[in-house]
Amino acid sequence: MARARRVAPSDQQKRDAESAVSMVARQVKFTIAEYPVSMYVGRFSNDTNDRYFVPEYQRNLAWSDTQKAQFIESLIVGLPIPFMFFYQTEDGRMEIVDGSQRMRAMRSFIKENLCLQDLVLIPELNGFTFDDLQNDRKNKLEDITIRTIILDTNTDPATRAEMFARINRMGTTANEAEIRRGSLPGPVTELITQLAEDPFFIEMAPLSSKAISQREREELITRFFAYLNKNNTPDGRFPDYRDRPKKFLYDYLKGANADAGQAPEIIDAMREEFLRMLSFVRNTFEFGFRKSATANTIPRVRFEAIAVGSALVLRDHPELQVEARYVSARMEQLDFDELVVSDGANVRSKLEGRIDLVISILTDA
Repeated sequence: MARARRVAPSDQQKRDAESAVSMVARQVKFTIAEYPVSMYVGRFSNDTNDRYFVPEYQRNLAWSDTQKAQFIESLIVGLPIPFMFFYQTEDGRMEIVDGSQRMRAMRSFIKENLCLQDLVLIPELNGFTFDDLQNDRKNKLEDITIRTIILDTNTDPATRAEMFARINRMGTTANEAEIRRGSLPGPVTELITQLAEDPFFIEMAPLSSKAISQREREELITRFFAYLNKNNTPDGRFPDYRDRPKKFLYDYLKGANADAGQAPEIIDAMREEFLRMLSFVRNTFEFGFRKSATANTIPRVRFEAIAVGSALVLRDHPELQVEARYVSARMEQLDFDELVVSDGANVRSKLEGRIDLVISILTDA
């Protein structure tokens, strides 16, 4: 169908549009201030009644303790913090247009005994509360400043709510696969990108459109290579893995890119091993990585167990062939579906356990 020809706006329409822009722009007046963390927390003892308060349209939003802890980690190590958006009401109070989750996180840690958890950059602080920090670190944290845009009192409620909605619609956070892809270019990163588009892998790893758009296929492949190649090292099994795969995967990919840069033949070997694993899984597991014939997606834990376990077995027994019906019977006998679940999936013992379970299924079937 031919596209309809665009009709250029008339001079009057242009004048009307400019008038509308000017009118709305006059409603968005602001100043920029910079306050220390201690002041934000000191004026935000609760969500509703202090000098700073959370408006009704944000009250039901809440970060998990892990999200709060990781924000505190960002403050402690000095990562850039996005601007806050406040609106000063006629009585001088500050409505938090954007930033209420950060405000709550700071209050939770400094005033409400939040215990840090699931930290990636400084896992040594896991289990710490504010009172556990050394005094100089407490002072430094409270003195960190965060910039704030303060909207003028004349900004109407509809504009404030729309600003909040747009900030949160537009502020889509990059996921871990995207971060690694952007910050760790190299031959292994490129290989992972290529394998994610391989038709054989796409056939074997059905995923939702949302998961695909979030680069879940690249995430699965990265985990495969990292867990496979760090399963048995001179420094032990999965060295430096601290029940949180984020930093472990980042460090693996960084090192793997460096190694492949020095020895390019590694890339062909990795590709061959990955595709060989896929062929083995298709021939050996009744439903491949899926839980059933009708499943239209695969959980990470199931993929990790079957893919890494199979590849490790193939390293020792490259010609191994096992009938799928025996493998299915063995999986049922050992309660594979009950043991390989997402609950506590990143705990080191469970990661090792599910991989070893597949090895046992294949070697004893």
